[in-house]
Amino acid sequence: MGSSCEATCRQCGHRFEERIGGGFFFHLLHCDRCGEPKSVDFHTLGALHSAYLKGLPGPYSVVSARHDRAVKEGFEGPAVSEAEYHAAIEASLPKHDCGGRFRFEAPTRCPKCRSTDVEPGPNLVLYD
Repeated sequence: MGSSCEATCRQCGHRFEERIGGGFFFHLLHCDRCGEPKSVDFHTLGALHSAYLKGLPGPYSVVSARHDRAVKEGFEGPAVSEAEYHAAIEASLPKHDCGGRFRFEAPTRCPKCRSTDVEPGPNLVLYD
């Protein structure tokens, strides 16, 4: 489950929405250079996502448990680890317009000055 809050850049004072993590049916990656988010829907990942589900000890989420079980039982390809899965997704995405790459572990950056010196705010919203 992802989260969203108002964050403040300690370098320039800019306030912005900080979004972290994906949801039940998508991943949220960020550009490692400018911090812009990119949503990747599981459906678009096709067999790669199925291979990942096959390698999990249980379902990806409670919400998708029935679907995940059916995929694990029906998918005939080899399972992939989380590290392999993340690396394959990152490699499949084009570079961002700023020249950066979308990464799972990219730090939050201020969209104004690109600083990673960011203070999350108290108003937290959980989302799928």
